[in-house]
Amino acid sequence: MDNLVEIINTFPQKTVLVVGDVMLDRYTYGSVERISPEAPIPVLRKTSEKYVLGGAGNVAMNIASLGAKVFLCGVVGNDHNSEIVFDILRSKKIDPKGLLVHKKKPTILKHRIVSGNQQMLRVDEEEIGQLDEASEKELVSRVLAALAKSDVVIFSDYAKGVFSKKLAQYILTAAKKHNRKVLADLKPKNKEFFVGVDVISPNLKEGKEITGEESVEKIGKALVDYFGSDVMLTRSGDGISVFEKKGAVHRHIPGKKITVFDVSGAGDTAIAVAALGIASGLELETAAVLANAAGAVVVQKPGTATLSLEELISELKLENHIERVDVVPKVWGYEKWLENNDKYCSKLLSLNKGYQCSLHYHKVKDEMFIVTKGHVRLELGGKVTHLREGGFMRIPPGAQHRFSGMEDSLIIEVSTHHDEADSYRIEESRKIETA
Repeated sequence: MDNLVEIINTFPQKTVLVVGDVMLDRYTYGSVERISPEAPIPVLRKTSEKYVLGGAGNVAMNIASLGAKVFLCGVVGNDHNSEIVFDILRSKKIDPKGLLVHKKKPTILKHRIVSGNQQMLRVDEEEIGQLDEASEKELVSRVLAALAKSDVVIFSDYAKGVFSKKLAQYILTAAKKHNRKVLADLKPKNKEFFVGVDVISPNLKEGKEITGEESVEKIGKALVDYFGSDVMLTRSGDGISVFEKKGAVHRHIPGKKITVFDVSGAGDTAIAVAALGIASGLELETAAVLANAAGAVVVQKPGTATLSLEELISELKLENHIERVDVVPKVWGYEKWLENNDKYCSKLLSLNKGYQCSLHYHKVKDEMFIVTKGHVRLELGGKVTHLREGGFMRIPPGAQHRFSGMEDSLIIEVSTHHDEADSYRIEESRKIETA
């Protein structure tokens, strides 16, 4: 782990070339309080708005947020939206010279209308025809200028018209001459463009579409055979599977049990982190571990998001995650001991619906219960209190108490030092009937 942290801390010394479809994501936030009198549609009262880069732009933003230098090559329109793109790039100290301003193509815009946490509508502005020969030639010249200064290359293909087979293979050949690894996140319709890259990183749905297979193992093998590449197959909450072309080595890296807020751009984050790992000398399997951890961070953020070095390192410190703590089974569920030293104790209690703990008291121990999920019936000193999410109650020494699960519930218990000899049971834990 210490060696891995040392490597992550070298990311700011690396330079990544990102080539692909640059997009602008616009988020309009508001609240819906009424239906329009003109048509049966909700009326959004706008409260705020923000712009972030999507597609290849989001890959570049993720690299920059991790402290590395990035060259971004792609196409934007000669319009107001491209000015916003350039402003965002400059604010993150990303050189915008690799972007070609096209006279006929608009800047790709994805406009999302959001009420609360619910996306109501998305409006796309795009023209996805292939680049004309002159524009393609100009884009190649910008890519080649950045290639010699880069440690690794990422193709970020969203099938919006930047890539042709000729363009992709030309850049790939140039990268090999410079001894640069190339990673590709691609759309199935353009699969033939990227044969021969070093690593491909589709998601599971794309892998199924490309290969026609259903099982993860068969998909991975078929992808290796078709592309002649190593494969990093992202599987959302189930983690990442790695398949290597040499010896057909494969490994499944499990996902974490987390609350997913928004999966937008998670694949961009994964390939950005994997590329930095490979550029830093990591094998693909280890780089995929980093990518998996990074993805777990960004899906807990709203919208298209990035992460910092600090967040990535913290996510890798698995001993500080609740899923790594041993389970202590109980009649009523289980508990996990987060800490128990000579000053205080902290536990996570998982209480099942229809069960209650023992009726008991402590002579010394002073406790605080905080309900973080569900509905708990707490009997305390002859009184009954119903606690739901956010509810808390102090249990002073000497007070007889027990809790019952009206729903499956989670409780954080914080107390003075726990000593089992200080627990005095009057009635044992048991199953009960709930309404």
